[in-house]
Amino acid sequence: MTVRVVSLLPSATEIVTKVILAQGPAPTVQLVGKSHECDYGPTSLAGLPILTAARTNFTTSADVDEQVRTSLAAGESLYSVDRDLLRSLKPDVVLTQSLCKVCSVDFRTVQAAVAEMQPPPILVDLSPQNLWEVLDDLTRRIAAVRSKLAERREQQGTQSPSVLMAEWTDPIFVGGHWTPQLVHMAGGSHVLNPGNDEGGAGKSYACPFADVAQADPDWLIVAPCGLDIPTTKREMAPLVAQPGWTSLKAVKKGQVVIVDGNQMFNRSGPRLVDALEFLYSLLWNEPQAMPAGFPYEMWSDARQA
Repeated sequence: MTVRVVSLLPSATEIVTKVILAQGPAPTVQLVGKSHECDYGPTSLAGLPILTAARTNFTTSADVDEQVRTSLAAGESLYSVDRDLLRSLKPDVVLTQSLCKVCSVDFRTVQAAVAEMQPPPILVDLSPQNLWEVLDDLTRRIAAVRSKLAERREQQGTQSPSVLMAEWTDPIFVGGHWTPQLVHMAGGSHVLNPGNDEGGAGKSYACPFADVAQADPDWLIVAPCGLDIPTTKREMAPLVAQPGWTSLKAVKKGQVVIVDGNQMFNRSGPRLVDALEFLYSLLWNEPQAMPAGFPYEMWSDARQA
């Protein structure tokens, strides 16, 4: 029997795709539908039916933040689900999440759509709070990073570089959940909302620039939720315009980095290991540890002016 799966979460789609490929020519799992955000994987995913759509329109970071706040205050979902299409696909399992109402379609919206179906599919809530829940099959690479870090510290006794991960620029959102944990595991110290080896941090939250200036991290890594590098470059403007920007240690040292957060940090999937290796390579100046093709750029105010 082949299990028909609809995945409404990009990280889940990546994991299911790996399972299908690992099963060879006769997989027991069939991916029959996806969300509008599921944009990574083999070309076979390109033709899958898309079941969700965003109700917000990206203009600027500040405007999107206002759209989100207004919709949530009114009790409205930020996403829609094509219920007719979902019924027609007759899935056995629907994968979704309840961790965040902003980043992906919310659990209640999917739950309401599934409740209308006869027979109802199994609804699976994938809401990892920390790295270990989603990366069991990739612990070898994680162990390799930790081993290198331990060896370096034993030889040099180096102090942990301080890091701030920004998941939005206007307003500034401090990284949360597994992101500070990744920084910690790579040997850094997340100056706001810290994580540790065994658990993630609290939720991402908005903070004033004054908090960033007071923390004054060695590294500022900007990886906005859902944005690619070209868009992130444009959305750096509100940050750069902040009074005191040029006084930040990270700016003075040329240690401001922009990353495709949509692909590499925002999804609780297998590529978080790439993000871990990236952080280790960056923080400890070990270019040989950098994953091939990792989407990041060093930011320079002078170059971008």
